[in-house]
Amino acid sequence: MYFAGESVRVLHVDDNSDLVEVTATVLEHEDDRLCVETATTIGAALERLSEERFDCVVSDYDMPGQNGIEFLEAVREAHGDLPFILYTGKGSEEIASDAISAGVTDYLQKGAGTDQYKLLANRIRNAVDARRSQRELDERTRRLESLISSLPGMVYRCLITPDWPMETVEGEVEALTGYTAADFETGTVVWGDDVLHPEDRDRIWETVQDALANEGEFEVTYRIITEDGTTKWMWEHGHRVTGGNADDPDALEGFITDITDLRERERKLRRYERMVNTMPEAACIYDVEGRFELVNQYLASFYGTTRGELEGEPSNLIPKIRKEYEGDPYQDLLDGEREELRGEVSGEFPEHGYEVLEYRLTPLIIDGTVEGVVGVTREVTEQREHEEKLARQRSILKAQQEAVIDGILVVDEDDTIVSYNERFVDMWDIPREIVERGDEEVALEWAMEHVAEPEAFRAKVEALYENPELTARDEIELADGRVFDRYTAPVVGEDRAWYGRLWTFRDITELKARERELAQQNERLEEFVGVVSHDLQNPLQVARSRLMLAHEECDSEHLDPIDNALRRIHNIADDVLRLAREGVDLGATEPVDLRETADDAWRLAADGTEDAELRYASDADRQWTVEADGDRLSGLFENLFGNAIDHGGPGVTVSVGLLDDEMGFYVTDDGPGIPADEREQVFEPGYSTAEDGTGFGLRIARQIAEAHGWEIHVTDGEDGGARFEITGVDGPE
Repeated sequence: MYFAGESVRVLHVDDNSDLVEVTATVLEHEDDRLCVETATTIGAALERLSEERFDCVVSDYDMPGQNGIEFLEAVREAHGDLPFILYTGKGSEEIASDAISAGVTDYLQKGAGTDQYKLLANRIRNAVDARRSQRELDERTRRLESLISSLPGMVYRCLITPDWPMETVEGEVEALTGYTAADFETGTVVWGDDVLHPEDRDRIWETVQDALANEGEFEVTYRIITEDGTTKWMWEHGHRVTGGNADDPDALEGFITDITDLRERERKLRRYERMVNTMPEAACIYDVEGRFELVNQYLASFYGTTRGELEGEPSNLIPKIRKEYEGDPYQDLLDGEREELRGEVSGEFPEHGYEVLEYRLTPLIIDGTVEGVVGVTREVTEQREHEEKLARQRSILKAQQEAVIDGILVVDEDDTIVSYNERFVDMWDIPREIVERGDEEVALEWAMEHVAEPEAFRAKVEALYENPELTARDEIELADGRVFDRYTAPVVGEDRAWYGRLWTFRDITELKARERELAQQNERLEEFVGVVSHDLQNPLQVARSRLMLAHEECDSEHLDPIDNALRRIHNIADDVLRLAREGVDLGATEPVDLRETADDAWRLAADGTEDAELRYASDADRQWTVEADGDRLSGLFENLFGNAIDHGGPGVTVSVGLLDDEMGFYVTDDGPGIPADEREQVFEPGYSTAEDGTGFGLRIARQIAEAHGWEIHVTDGEDGGARFEITGVDGPE
């Protein structure tokens, strides 16, 4: 068994130089694994043995100076059990006896034929094999003894009965059980009755019996109760040993060790493994090539496979990470040049489509050596999409905040300023560090120093915070005379949860000034209306009465012009009074027929002008009903008809029709028309080209149209006159 593939060095000693050379040649021919060296004297042989390693010595007996037995004794003294074969031509029982006494390995007489060399080669092989086998056995025995003495447990031999009585035990018996080896070997303590946990006895007996019946050996784990009552977990491996004699019972031999700490580590490891496998993140260990060495369940599910199938496969993440860096960051982790690598990658992943992954890689260091990389990745695709959506919404909200003319301040439920716009900072001229600090109380104290009534200001703010559901609007006056319109409302979620309060501020200083100015103008207008309605109308009435008397007493060419002038003054006064008193405020709107309203207005406007004519476009199939204030719409027609009569003369023809391409209507005449450069001026108050026109008619017409939300434009009529188009008119609701 030890010759396979191994050479054997043989030292052949014989004083016949020719013989040793022939013997060496023939032996090497018989077996090419034999390497034969020669010596012709015992002195030379001993010298070579002291300098070189040989596996066997073959020696003649009868040699000058010393014989083979004396040489054997010298070899045994210097080299112990080195195989020694006495190969001699001088044989006798006495020599053989002396050789055996001296510890010769084998004894062989020389022969005349070549068969003797084959026998010698076989004897050499057997001697060397026996020595090597013995040395291996000795080494194994030594190792076994050393192993038993250093094992964290005990070895045993016991009978195969339910109480498992021990015949022999060795090793850390007392450290393991609290009992001595003698306690077990004498039967004072019985393993199955006194040590094995009661709840495990039946299971262990059945498990061992089944294993022995099938395989002849077993491996089990169980609990024991030590001498001091401590419960420990044991691991045992054993096998059946057949009795030496037919009447001897079979026994068990095996090894028992304490695995209590291992069981606890396994329990913790299982808990950790369950925790890792239930993580909503991918966790793994990569090897030095970037392959999956160990993966958790989440990562396997991510790839649509099992853990076993994924382990050993190359990672798709590592190449993507490497592309994002200069050099090789993954190799830097393996080389210990990086402690961590983290970031995000995005792209297509097999069986999963496009994903954004957040990753963190760290070296796996065991006993100071980097043996791989630990990786944890998390899918953040939806999160990033949500964050981008929120960012867009925040940008839009911020743009809206900055676009409005109001100052905006938002305070959360913890009285912290969470949002504001630049308009708020500018309006209050508040130091930016105050709003950025976020303390609403500090901002309130600063504002109190800049309002006209600080205590009332604070009281109102505190009252609103004490009643978070309230919405309020008021005006506050600042110490510098400015006036702010203040509006506040609670910030609530869809579930009506309260999240804080919104404040808006609008500078209405100029508006308040205009209101005061308008009030003053209204007072002056009332005075003016009083003058027109009383102080002017009375003298006009007197003048008209005197003129009537003058017509009765005399006939003068100056009387008619005076009558015309007085009539014009009267018309101007009527228009001014109506515009001043009534304005163009609308009443309730309702469906109104355009033609009926136009007919009524024509009768008033064309009274006394018999040659004037009103026509309608042939739009019989179209809708002539509009949503309007009938009285105001009649006034619009009256002023447009009056304008046509004033400028077109007594024989003017006026047409009313519906616009073709949009909702609206038109009024056109065949008069002289309005020059293009005067078409906007005709709507200005007091502007008129007619000798007796007041200049207010078209102005009133535009105001009536605009009060309805309509627009009025003037252009050329088809017959050369003026055409007024009223657009944006709604039909009945």
